[in-house]
Amino acid sequence: MTPKPNPRNTPINAPFWEGCNAGRLMLQRCTAADCERYVYYPRACCPHCGGGDLDWVEASGKGHVASWTLVHRPHHAGFGRETPYVFLAVTLAEGPLMYSRLAGTPPRDLVGRSVRAVFVEHGPDRKMPFFEIDDG
Repeated sequence: MTPKPNPRNTPINAPFWEGCNAGRLMLQRCTAADCERYVYYPRACCPHCGGGDLDWVEASGKGHVASWTLVHRPHHAGFGRETPYVFLAVTLAEGPLMYSRLAGTPPRDLVGRSVRAVFVEHGPDRKMPFFEIDDG
């Protein structure tokens, strides 16, 4: 069995992965008074205003499905036993678009559905953010 690849840890993205391992979805937020927008994926400066001061804040973990696809042929052999799986584009409540997977069985009507983040074991000392339908 081929092991799954892991994301690279860097000083910039470390708070994101530490949050995932603790069951919290962490996002960066620009501290510029005229911006204050949320940022995903982790970066060194704000993509909206170019400011260099970003704080880490816990996000709600909630969002809506913007788009999805059913994956039959994974991009890496380590995911072969998990196919088919649903790959999502989720618009987070805080604004950014995040790509992830759906935990659980997909309903027929996914676009626009409310979802919430859950954290799934990916390997030793690594949890990945997935989303599940949030009908509650």
